[in-house]
This record gives sequence, structure tokens and C-alpha cells, in this order.
Amino acid sequence: MSTPAPAPTWRLVEPPRADRLDAPEAWAYRGIAALERAVGLADLGHDDFAPRAVDLLVGDLHQEHARCHRLVAVAHADDAATPRVVGHGVLILPVSDNRHLAVVRVAVLPTHRGRGIGSAIADRLRRVALTEGRSMVFAEVELADEPPAGAPDALVPREGPGHVSAELPGMRLARRAGLGLEIVARRSVLDVPLPDDVVDGFVADAAARAGDAYRLHTWQDPVPQEWVEQLAALERRLSEDEPNGGLALEAEVWDGTRIRLEEAKRVERGQSALVTAAEHVPSGTLAGMTVLTWDDDKPELTEQDSTVVLPEHRGHRLGMLLKAVNLREHTRLRPTARRVSTWNNETNAPMLAINVALGFRPAGGSAELQAPLADVVPLRRS
Repeated sequence: MSTPAPAPTWRLVEPPRADRLDAPEAWAYRGIAALERAVGLADLGHDDFAPRAVDLLVGDLHQEHARCHRLVAVAHADDAATPRVVGHGVLILPVSDNRHLAVVRVAVLPTHRGRGIGSAIADRLRRVALTEGRSMVFAEVELADEPPAGAPDALVPREGPGHVSAELPGMRLARRAGLGLEIVARRSVLDVPLPDDVVDGFVADAAARAGDAYRLHTWQDPVPQEWVEQLAALERRLSEDEPNGGLALEAEVWDGTRIRLEEAKRVERGQSALVTAAEHVPSGTLAGMTVLTWDDDKPELTEQDSTVVLPEHRGHRLGMLLKAVNLREHTRLRPTARRVSTWNNETNAPMLAINVALGFRPAGGSAELQAPLADVVPLRRS
């Protein structure tokens, strides 16, 4: 006679939404943030990617371009004043573009792995995605480093270089569900500040190549009104041109209204953005731009965000010029920063080459996975 399985010590809850962090119902945002920090420290050795409670709050308050459906697993503790979050899942449903996509993230507290929490969250989110009529599931799994090519657990993507360990908790869950590894993204980190003469050298060399046909403009939020629609066009072009292998991603819809919304969200989250854009002088239009962003309460960390140069303006070293000038201004505005983090798909050789020249070093990455929703396998018995 078999022994019955022990009763679970957790339960799934759709967390309440709050309009401010000091509200009683904001317990989930604080709990998810604490969980994500613990996951980052355990799996990556840092919490650079962990969302803060305010990031989660603002994300739920602003769903103009993507709706969020959250689940949390809470530990049983009837006498606890605040539920303890031991698992978190979020389903992001784009609504302005990519309406076929269901973007999924599942995270489980390291001390509570192996109890079926991740599988239960994934299955519930899968059912929501089906109800929403989505056809493709996309997920990312962050990694601290890549395994050697000959390692027995090394997985190769369907396109491009890179390797991912099959034994990562997120990879085990994703592969059981039927998601395939499409490409690998590289995280790179630049130690800052760079010596003035190094940055000035990059600027001078690139400016000489660009010549007098381009004029640079640098600003911190907000975007000057004269450039807002052109900056939106550059963001849109980036989503069209970025090499994404076989990922089923459509171009994003950007306009001036969306730019202004992103600025407002940064203010609410306590974030800043620094932009350098290149104007093509003969036409008076923007040929390219680059963006650095940071959380005001994380003085040592900055993120290198979007960088794009329009195809007709490539070959003039504008990518290097934009990044170098923006880094120089960043040092002036943010002298406490000690590292700049960025992401590039391993298939994006031109941008990786610029980053390597600037001094960025590999620092982990992420597995980019997808599968048709119809092929995603339920992980638990009904």
C-alpha cells in the first residue's frame, strides 16, 4: 500500500493590486522583490536584475502596452500577519504589438525548490495564456556563466553561438514544458569610470570617421519635443532590425505618446535615462541613438539600454561615437557608478564588437526559449 503524498505547505494566490507601496495589499510586491533578490544571489551571484517592489507596482499600474497576470505561491502560516512569498509567476501579454505572444517568468525561492511550486505556477499561467488566445510562449532563463562546449550538460541554441547548462532550474522547467532554446544572449559588464584619455580617444577616432555630416545631442529625461517622434521611430527600427534568430517577435509599435509614457514610468520608479543621439545635418533627422538608464537608489549600477543606427547611416562608426560620448557624460553625472551592464544576442556581431572594443567583458547571459502554446506540455496531473 503506497504512502500518500504529504500535503503541500504552500498555496497559489492571485495577489491583490495596490496603488501605493505603503498600502496593506502591497505585501505581494514586497514579497516578490525579496524572492527575486534571493533567486538572483543564489543563481547568479548578484541581484542586479531583481525587480524592486516599486518596479512591480509601476508595472501593474501601467498596462497600456502589456497586461500582467501575476501568481504567487505563499507558505502556509495562518498566524502570520503578512503572507510569505515562496514562488512567483508572471504572464506578460503585449497588447500594442506581438499580440500572439505570452511572455512567462517563473521564480521559486531556492529553499522551496523541488516541491512542485514552479510546475504549478507554470501550468496555471499556461491555462491563462490559452484563455487569452495567445499562440506562442516566450521565456528567458538567466545564467551566471556558460558551460564549456564539451560539457555533458551543455545545450546549443538553434541559431548562433553560445551554450546553456541543461541543469539550471529554469532550463529544467522550460524543457519539461517543451520550450526550445532558440538563441543565447550575452550579458556584458564594463567597469567604470574609464580613464578620461581612453574615452576621449574613442570619441576622437569615431568622430573623425563620422565627419561633419553628423551633430550629436545629449540629454537627460525628458526627450526634447523636437526629437520625440524621431526617437520613437528609432526605437521602432531597433525592434525591426535586432537579430533575434528564429524567435517569433514582431516589430514593436512606438510613437511619441509611448516615449512620454516610458518617461513617466521612470519618474514613478525613481529612474533616470541619459540619451545621446546623432542628427544627420543635411537632412535634419536622427540617424541613431543610445540610452543609459539607472535606478536612483542603485548608485553603483547603470544599464546600457537601446542602441541603434539606421542602415543608411552605418559604416561611419556612429555606434561607437554615440556610446563613447554617452559614457563620458555618464561619468560626469554619475561618478558613483562602478559598472555598466548590457545585453546583446550572440548573433549581433557588430554591436558585440563595439562593446568589446570599449572594454565590456562577458558576465553571464540568458537562454531565449519559445514554443507554440499548443505544444506546451502540462507539468502536473489535473
